[in-house]
Amino acid sequence: MWYAGQRVICTNDHFSGAIWDWTSTVPREGEVYTIAEFEHLPQWDTHTPILSFLLQELSAENASAYFPSWRFEPAENNPPWAANALHPGRFSSSK
Repeated sequence: MWYAGQRVICTNDHFSGAIWDWTSTVPREGEVYTIAEFEHLPQWDTHTPILSFLLQELSAENASAYFPSWRFEPAENNPPWAANALHPGRFSSSK
């Protein structure tokens, strides 16, 4: 599950040359970013909607540069809200 404010690691920074027509900065593999916003947007080549992220660290330079979610993975295993989630064994049916 993705959420605004989540820290993510870029796992793929191999872009086609066409990207430079609409942005001057791209995420780099291994770097950590923060999701500022996310939307389902059409891919530039197939126009198929795909979940895409606006990255806080890059949005100042490229206000509308969204990048596909498949290029990222979560940077943290235990997000801040997980501590308040229900414990899986709390409502066990065994006595």
